[in-house]
Amino acid sequence: MIEGNLLNFLIFIPVIGAVLCLIAPDKRLVKIIAVATTAIVMLLSFKLFQHFAWWGDHTALSVFGTDYGQKLYEVTQKDWIRLSEKSAIQYFVGVDGLSFPLVLLTTVVSFLACLASWNIETWKINKGIRGYFALFLLLETGMIGVFVALDFFLFYIFWEVMLLPMYFLIGVWGGPRKEYAAIKFFIYTLAGSVLMLVAMLAFYFYAPAGLRTFNLIEMAGNPQIQEAFGGATFLGWKFAPAMFVMLYIGFAIKIPVFPFHTWLPDAHVEAPTPISMILAGILLKMGAYGLMRISYPILPAAGQWAAYGLAVLGLINIIYGALCAMAQTDFKRLVAYSSISHMGYVLLGLAIMTPAGWQGAMFQVIAHGISSPMCFFLVGVIYERAHHREINRLGGLWLTMPVYGSLATLGFFASLGLPGLCGFIGEFWVLIATFSAQATWDWMTWARPMAVIAAFGVVLTAGYILWMLQRVYLGKRREEYAGLAEATPREIFILTPFAVLAVALGVLPDQTLFRFMNGTLTQITEMLARLS
Repeated sequence: MIEGNLLNFLIFIPVIGAVLCLIAPDKRLVKIIAVATTAIVMLLSFKLFQHFAWWGDHTALSVFGTDYGQKLYEVTQKDWIRLSEKSAIQYFVGVDGLSFPLVLLTTVVSFLACLASWNIETWKINKGIRGYFALFLLLETGMIGVFVALDFFLFYIFWEVMLLPMYFLIGVWGGPRKEYAAIKFFIYTLAGSVLMLVAMLAFYFYAPAGLRTFNLIEMAGNPQIQEAFGGATFLGWKFAPAMFVMLYIGFAIKIPVFPFHTWLPDAHVEAPTPISMILAGILLKMGAYGLMRISYPILPAAGQWAAYGLAVLGLINIIYGALCAMAQTDFKRLVAYSSISHMGYVLLGLAIMTPAGWQGAMFQVIAHGISSPMCFFLVGVIYERAHHREINRLGGLWLTMPVYGSLATLGFFASLGLPGLCGFIGEFWVLIATFSAQATWDWMTWARPMAVIAAFGVVLTAGYILWMLQRVYLGKRREEYAGLAEATPREIFILTPFAVLAVALGVLPDQTLFRFMNGTLTQITEMLARLS
């Protein structure tokens, strides 16, 4: 482990920015402070590249030692709350190949979403600007904390810190049904948090005396703890499967996975555009990250036990989400259901429990974190001008707004999974890994049929994306939209990084994302194969 304080700055600088927003005398100064804070955090996060450089030998960059948790960077590990002579809750943060891409994604999307909030005065509720940006920055603290926390209790604290700001950002600054959407989001997430809390306490008390800990790395790597979890029972159920199901429900709500998905379309439709960007780009990724960081490493045998069920649910997400998206007439709701479909590939890749499956799942997490916020912002640009999101009332926008139309085409093609753009690589990797999974697990005879069915989801995705593009951007120019203003320099500035990243990850996946994350993912999947 390599110690450092960079992650502490990333976590707590937004808190300082939130306080400054609350005491700033001028509303314009509040916005400047918020944007500057997210920009500073983003620039500081780029310093993490010093541990994950592009140069040098490819093999050395991809293999981080022999055991999971050996190579952690910018680590701070201090006792926080003493529980007994031998155990304590720790302030334990660090970054590896699993969390590094997600930290960068969080800081970049947060900066761009904060910049997208600059014209908050044009929203229907022109009040509470200080509160909005203060909550926005607190939300960033919670999101970064979740991705770098390596103590389960600390992870849980940051998970809850993230909940309240999002509740108020939707419930106060959202659309006509904002209260309903915010309460629904809160109840779903809180229910998952309760199950996560039960599992966290069970992990602590079911560990052998003298080895009780909340350290996620220790729980995954200590043979005595693993043996205790494997042989214990919980309320008459085998301990490992019971805990895996509890954690799965808590994380599946966030992904979201059918049937825990119903909060997502309402939250997206009612949330302001920048908050939809955060919700799609980062919050949905926390569920997948929780499975990869907590559920599978600590309960590998239960992951194998649940593989078929999780794969089926991932398949349902892919097909069901795509069919729902195809049926939508609200532009924003279509993009929301497309997120459900795309995240199904993540769950399918994780259920396979092979290096290629996890690589595809993780790539899909990041790719969706780029294309989905871009798509939501593209919808927001139209909504600010046309004041509605009805797809059937739009048309010919590319003729009216050629620069915006070009960026929109690239963004939605990235979401579609067009080869050469980011959305293609993750889906392709998951499908290939699923089709070949039986070579790794001889009992996984159901994998090939599932790969074939999942591939049909690509066709459905192409169907609703192309149909939407035809109805919204192509065709004859409608006179009622002839005077719509072209995308502003600020809007182009927000869209351009997403477009560049979509192309870069699609053209150079091995030189960008795979190089950073494959070492850690290989460690985890090899550990799963050894322990399951």
